[in-house]
Amino acid sequence: MNIYIACSLTHVPREHFERHVEFIQKIAGLLSEEFGANIKYALKDSDPQLAEEVFETQARLCYLWDRNMVENADLIIAEASYPSTGLGIELQIAEHKKIPVILLFRDQAECKAPPVEYTDINGKHSLQIGEGYISLMALGMPNVSNVFSYTTQEDAFHAIRQYLTTN
Repeated sequence: MNIYIACSLTHVPREHFERHVEFIQKIAGLLSEEFGANIKYALKDSDPQLAEEVFETQARLCYLWDRNMVENADLIIAEASYPSTGLGIELQIAEHKKIPVILLFRDQAECKAPPVEYTDINGKHSLQIGEGYISLMALGMPNVSNVFSYTTQEDAFHAIRQYLTTN
C-alpha cells in the first residue's frame, strides 16, 4: 500500500515545529513497520531535494513532486492541526483522484480557531468554521473517510491502527 502523509509545515508555530516533525516521522515509521506500507511525505521526499535546486525552479518542482506523491497514493493521512494552503491543495488533488483521506488533528486550544463575527450589507453573521479545527470545506470533501481528533500521539497512532486494520 502506498500512503502519502500530508501535513502543514509553513504555519506550524516554530516553538512546536520540532515536535510536529517528529510526530510525522513517527507516523511514517508506524505505517512502514506495522503495515509494510510504502510511505511518502514532503519532509523526506521533496523538501530536502528542493533545497538542492535553484530558487527559480523550487516552487514548480514542489508542486509537481508533491502532486505526484499524492496521485500515486492509495491513502492520504493528513495531519491537519495547523492551517495550510499546500495541504488544502493536496486534499483537492486526492479528491479529484478519489483517493481516500484520513484527517487527524490535535485537540488542543493552541490549534483551535476562535469564533469570529463579521458584518456585511445583510447584517451580522458568524463565520462558519465548524468546531474550529478543520475547515468545513475540507470536512465536506467526499473522499474524507474518517476524522480523528487526538490529544496524545498514542491516541493518533491508535486511531490510525484501528482504521488500517478494519478497512
